[in-house]
Amino acid sequence: MTGEVFLAHGLAGRSDLPVPLWLALYAGAAAVVISFFALTALWKTPRLQGEQAGRPLPGFVERVADSTVTRAALRVFGVVAVVVVLVTAWSGGDSADNPAPAWFYAWFWVGLVAVSLLLGPVWRLVNPARTIAAAACLALPALRVTRPLPDRLGYRPAIAGMLAFLWLELVFPHSDAPLAVAVFLTAYLLAQVVGGVRYGPSWFDRGDTFEVYFGLIAALAPVGRRADGRLVRRNPLDGLLTLDRSAGLTPFILVVLGATAFDGLTRLPLWTDNTRELGPAAAMLTGTAGLALAIALIAGAYTGAVRLTRPFLRKGTEPYRAFAHSLVPIMVGYTIAHYFSFAVFEGQQGLLRTVDYTVLSPAVIAAVQIAGIVLGHVLGVVSAHDRALVVLRAHYVKAGQYPVLALMVGYTAIGIYLVSGA
Repeated sequence: MTGEVFLAHGLAGRSDLPVPLWLALYAGAAAVVISFFALTALWKTPRLQGEQAGRPLPGFVERVADSTVTRAALRVFGVVAVVVVLVTAWSGGDSADNPAPAWFYAWFWVGLVAVSLLLGPVWRLVNPARTIAAAACLALPALRVTRPLPDRLGYRPAIAGMLAFLWLELVFPHSDAPLAVAVFLTAYLLAQVVGGVRYGPSWFDRGDTFEVYFGLIAALAPVGRRADGRLVRRNPLDGLLTLDRSAGLTPFILVVLGATAFDGLTRLPLWTDNTRELGPAAAMLTGTAGLALAIALIAGAYTGAVRLTRPFLRKGTEPYRAFAHSLVPIMVGYTIAHYFSFAVFEGQQGLLRTVDYTVLSPAVIAAVQIAGIVLGHVLGVVSAHDRALVVLRAHYVKAGQYPVLALMVGYTAIGIYLVSGA
């Protein structure tokens, strides 16, 4: 199948499977299954070390990365960038004449995924809300008295922010309008600054949607911090073990996975043929229900797999958080599959104001899509297997992984089907 599909945010992407769909489905599922049985045969003891792993980078690299000048430059860049985007977005017009939507969706939302995968949690240093909140507290002594962030909040603010963003991007019919971007960014920035002033820097670790999201992705970077604070070169899967296992992080990941599945669904004739004639209000209601249902189904599948795994777990293991980190490579793989062509094509719109759709062939796009999904799931299987060796009872290590394996095979098949546009 060859063609062009229009994403819910009004910007175009293309998909084309270079092989028959049935073959792609079988090959993807087989890759996951084969990797699992290879691991059970060859990977008998836990190998991932988390915060203890990594070889120090050269001293000058660490000094540059940690220097006051570097950090100050990144913070200034973040503030200047958000001001430029907001001023441009508030100037109005449409996305054909105003680059703010392309900057926001293609350069920031998708482009920062690549930066985070390569360099780590860069957004934490650039985040303009952190800088503005810190500057406000410095300028107004009355604001320096912060309150501790209540544990009961968990990641709920970040989840709420992610749902708001995903609804804007995937459901709102005018999400590519500069004014829509302006309103969302302004409201979001104000909320984050207020949270940062009230609760201090700890707010951003759990309350800032984009810092949480890009922080999850940054865990897969080949560079990171060791437990002793050194900047090191590491196995990306070691980075996954450094993630916070607090309640709320698993739902955050499942929200992103479910929304990506909904994005794929909106490209299928099943969706487009039945929603084409709907009015704006009905389309938004249908889209909202579809987004909620997709998230619920993806979350329900994970919950079901965990429930089947629970009898095999060692006593004291929290089941729903035990394998949450293994979903991060899958989340990244889905992101690459769904947004790769969008980033390449619409990224041009943010700079050149024109889009050359010939820079990538449909076959190349589809190959990247399938590779992203399959590689993400294989890395998820590896990460889950290593964790299983720790949390599953000794005599049930293999059998106890079957529910999660079935989940990942199902996710793989669904992911490939959705990007096929069949």
